[in-house]
Amino acid sequence: MKQILIAALMLLCVPCAGCFQAKFDMIITDDGEVFEHCKFTGNAFVIRQIEDWKAQNEQFNPDLHTKPVVEGDQRGYEFDLHYPDIETFAKSDGDLHRAHAGRNKGVSQRKGWFFDAYDFDFYFTTPPAKLPPEAEFATQAAFNGVVYDVTIQLPYSADSHNADRSDVTNKFLTWNLAPTLIHGGERFMNVRFKIWCFDKIALTAAAELLLLAATIFFFVKARAEGSESLGKDLRFKRNVFAGLFVALAMISAYMLLAPVAFTEADIISLAI
Repeated sequence: MKQILIAALMLLCVPCAGCFQAKFDMIITDDGEVFEHCKFTGNAFVIRQIEDWKAQNEQFNPDLHTKPVVEGDQRGYEFDLHYPDIETFAKSDGDLHRAHAGRNKGVSQRKGWFFDAYDFDFYFTTPPAKLPPEAEFATQAAFNGVVYDVTIQLPYSADSHNADRSDVTNKFLTWNLAPTLIHGGERFMNVRFKIWCFDKIALTAAAELLLLAATIFFFVKARAEGSESLGKDLRFKRNVFAGLFVALAMISAYMLLAPVAFTEADIISLAI
């Protein structure tokens, strides 16, 4: 009986070979907007599941834009979503970026003057398949063509990540979820990055230049002044502006270089 079941499973696996491809792309812009593009395609064996997934997502996401696609003998859909900022994305429907108690934290956000820091702690799981070794080998051979990739494109280089693939800039990060989808288990996707506030950086730099210019101005005036009382007043102003210049420089350096420590209070994802 066991051999008959394995043989039947192997025959079933033949039409499933390369039957499913899923690509999930997330693009984050330098002003924090989030664009999602997903493409799910499959042969006749799995198209019903793709249709069901489409119907469920249209129910939960009224703004979801769908477009049918045909690639050879595979059919499916492309999906597009747009979020005005990362916080809106974090609070949207979807298991991948939700916070699962005891598993992951979802999306954490720490806003600052020079940059906003983010920690993506995504979680994906499927129940493990309990098959005999012979059947597992057969399904592995059949599902070698299955693709399930999650790609995140960042506006700036990631501070850290555990992606399976990345480009030299560390802006394009890809996780391969196909093994987890096929064999079951769980997968954690982590990336930390910053979105820089260049307008505030420029404002701070301008303030530093003004303080430096004032320091130099009162330094020159104090040296040229013949009156002792007036010279003392100019030296005092010089020291005040010099002190402000140094203080602002030290505070800025600390804010730029200090490591970001995320806490539970920084989590902005919805919890499951």
